[in-house]
Amino acid sequence: MMLKQSFAGAFAFFALASAAQAADLQPVLKAPAAEPQQQATGYVEIYGGWARTRSTETFCYDGCYSDSFRANGWALGGAGRANYWVTRDVSVQVDAQAEGTSYDFPGEGGRFSTHSYLVGGHWSWRNPQQYLFGLFGAAGDAGGFGFTDSQRHGLIGAEAQWYWSQFTLYVQGGYDSTLGTASFGNVDSINAWFIRGTGRYFINPNFMIEATGMYASGDIDFNFGNVGSQGFQTWSWQVKGEWRFPTAPFSVFAKYQGSETKYDNIVFFDTQDLKVRDHRVLLGLKLHMGDRTLQQTDRAGATLDIMSPLANPTSPVMFGGSTVGMISAPVN
Repeated sequence: MMLKQSFAGAFAFFALASAAQAADLQPVLKAPAAEPQQQATGYVEIYGGWARTRSTETFCYDGCYSDSFRANGWALGGAGRANYWVTRDVSVQVDAQAEGTSYDFPGEGGRFSTHSYLVGGHWSWRNPQQYLFGLFGAAGDAGGFGFTDSQRHGLIGAEAQWYWSQFTLYVQGGYDSTLGTASFGNVDSINAWFIRGTGRYFINPNFMIEATGMYASGDIDFNFGNVGSQGFQTWSWQVKGEWRFPTAPFSVFAKYQGSETKYDNIVFFDTQDLKVRDHRVLLGLKLHMGDRTLQQTDRAGATLDIMSPLANPTSPVMFGGSTVGMISAPVN
């Protein structure tokens, strides 16, 4: 009996020792290391597509009349953005963007164009896992139908982003104004306050869908008699889908973009229901530098952009209603 107990005890001892040794020999599994944060990243893009802009109005001046103007055109634009991490929590981004639209001139056999460019920068305090808070500023030119000269304008504002899993929420607000005295007719200045919101959803790290809306409320200040100023309101909206090649630093995107600007009545012409509406369908290509996925660009790279209400295709500077054009004409 004692022999059996001794044998059983020895067997149990060796079994436990073998199990302990096997456990010591098993590899230690560690979580994969986080992807290193690139200090400098950016991208350049080019896009083009179809555009249609329509102006409609009813005005009363020695009788009431209705009129409309529609133009189809082709848009071409591009942008370059670069992000640099100054410290672990602070980054700066620089932007340069431009767009032009060439329109057919109905019934005249000719063409006219609108164009804009903007150069700006962002300062941000950010955590790529949670949030971004920052300030931005930019300046550029914009001009188009109804005015012979481009108008220099500048804008400033604040912005923020929040990150939840596959979602990004981006909000931005600021002020945009022509700089100095406007160079056409009897207009002193044009200015607007604006706010925009963007939502992004990443189906996977290299496939993103995005929706954006912007509202702006502004004034056209005249130096003509007792006209004073005319208010206007602009709504912009867009939907975008973007996909990046998994083995190449390129992405392609498709975007629908719309906007509408409505003008307040003014006593001088008693204008009613004056508005300009624009629709665009655009296709584009991006070259990425540094980032490996679209989601990495969104969280730790050049994730910011600037939407200017005065460079909007329906703004008074770009495609002003006929009331603006009539008042801005020099008076003999």
